[in-house]
Amino acid sequence: MDIIAYTYDADYHCIFCTGKKLIAVARNKRKMGINTETSIETVVDNDGNEIHPLFSTDEWMELDESHLSENPIQHLTCGDCHTIIETYEHQGDE
Repeated sequence: MDIIAYTYDADYHCIFCTGKKLIAVARNKRKMGINTETSIETVVDNDGNEIHPLFSTDEWMELDESHLSENPIQHLTCGDCHTIIETYEHQGDE
């Protein structure tokens, strides 16, 4: 079970962009003279919510049949850099 992305600020984010966010938070803390640990477990998003991992086994795609009939291929993309993290292709009823 691998982590493929993280959720924060009401969106999905790739591992690289999440790392950049952690670095930025750590820098801001140092500038303010706060010397506390900065990690996924200690950082919150802009709404005060915890950052959560999205695992390879999690369902991120829309599985409603009416949606799938019009959108058989769905992409999980990073809300920051817009990289495609994962693709889901609905096979339909065979």
